[in-house]
Amino acid sequence: MTNSDGRFQFSSSLDSIIVYSVGYDKLTTTSQKAKDTIYLNKSVLELNEVTVTNEKTLWQKVRDSIESNYPIYPYKEKFLLRGVLRYNGEITRIQDIQGKLERRTLLYTKDIDPDKKDFNVELTNMRKVGLVRDENDVYFIFQSFYGLFMDLIPVNATGDDFILSEATFDNGKKVNLNFQSKPSIENENFSGHYTINTENYAMEHFKMQVALEKKPFSENANTKYRTISYNKEILLSISSNTNKYYITSAKYDVRVEQTDKKNSYTSYYDVSFILTTSDNEGDFEVKKNVSTSKDLFKINYPYDQSYWNAQNQLLLTDEMLDFIEKVQDPNSEFKIRSNIKN
Repeated sequence: MTNSDGRFQFSSSLDSIIVYSVGYDKLTTTSQKAKDTIYLNKSVLELNEVTVTNEKTLWQKVRDSIESNYPIYPYKEKFLLRGVLRYNGEITRIQDIQGKLERRTLLYTKDIDPDKKDFNVELTNMRKVGLVRDENDVYFIFQSFYGLFMDLIPVNATGDDFILSEATFDNGKKVNLNFQSKPSIENENFSGHYTINTENYAMEHFKMQVALEKKPFSENANTKYRTISYNKEILLSISSNTNKYYITSAKYDVRVEQTDKKNSYTSYYDVSFILTTSDNEGDFEVKKNVSTSKDLFKINYPYDQSYWNAQNQLLLTDEMLDFIEKVQDPNSEFKIRSNIKN
């Protein structure tokens, strides 16, 4: 996974490199042959002649295969999580978290109801820095681990309120099941797709964009705010050890509009979370040391400079480095919350 500058790095004793992104052909190369810029060819999508035919049959096969494709039982994994908050386009908060996670299940079925105790988290490393309040004295609440993990699960968008269509690619091995909400869903516009493997009917990719139109404002003492859009994208990969699919990476973006009760100004908050996992169904202990219902930015954990200097997955962009330097200036007029020690 690259950062927003497109940079990435990794180490490996093997020389073979496979580059892949959903909707593109796989590229196999070696570290010696890899160039500074890597181009992928788009996979050809073949639209079915009949737009709304057999989608329920396809989705039924997906549902029937859930227990064989996904761990519908407790398991453990390790994770990396990055949260970035922007206020009117400018970074105001960065939080990177490494930890261990114990899940009750990957997906929820009609026999499994969500519960606040479905996730146990052990923090192992964290760095955070950001403004406590903005220029309008507003504190933006980050989600909890529970809320975020629940949001980063594929949802069912195949009911009667959605228009469905199919597009096959990769020589018929994959199908994009596209969905678009009908006008019957008032003030909410859903669109996106599932990428389904036609050999085992597993969901391998889920993408959804939601625009909230004319959503009423919520109010507190001095301000009004409302969510106007959110997007989520989830990539699932199969393990050669268990033959089960796990969420290997996911992204969740939210835009919030905020003003005062006199509508004297309009501000926008853009928050983005990126999650990656590894060691799925690993044999290790998860010692819960943090509340999964607490605002993530209010969690305290000591900063380990040696870890963050050595790790190579959550790279800081030039913009982030500039922000960290700027806000840690002792002359800054805003109150800062940070665990970073230089």
